[in-house]
Amino acid sequence: MNLNEVDKPKVKKTVVVYSGRFQPFHKGHFATYQNLVKKFGSDSVYIGTSNVTDSKKSPFNFNEKVKIMNTMFGIPSNKIVQVKNPYAPKEILSPFDGKTTQYIAAVGEKDASRLKGKYFKPYNDKAGYGYEEIGYVYAVPSEKNPISGTDVRSWLGGDSKDKEKNFLK
Repeated sequence: MNLNEVDKPKVKKTVVVYSGRFQPFHKGHFATYQNLVKKFGSDSVYIGTSNVTDSKKSPFNFNEKVKIMNTMFGIPSNKIVQVKNPYAPKEILSPFDGKTTQYIAAVGEKDASRLKGKYFKPYNDKAGYGYEEIGYVYAVPSEKNPISGTDVRSWLGGDSKDKEKNFLK
């Protein structure tokens, strides 16, 4: 028996953070959010996003993103948190005990390979260590018909006939 395992505090809480630019948040993002809620429970899942904007790739500020997520998709405002670093979301984690709360970063399959090293470990469906020691990476399964945020922004920027044609495809 490993003595470190005996001394390890029991994980009592799981916090899953689904971070992204969400420019804009769309039905593909919502499907991922719903899958996370189904797997981990609505009390455990948070969305982390920034307030960074630019005219082409990031036109929506944090408050606008919250309004889209809340109004169009019914995501509670208290589950959407402005974060500075999507993979170290202290704004979300700090209220929880770092020894007894595990942190799971929910990311797309292509981003999962970026989060490796001493801190991040793959999530294997079991409670482990608190976020002070280890963060877990959960690769969110890809959607069958993925939606591109770039395409959505393009459709939003076109004239109304282009928007209608593209949204009805």
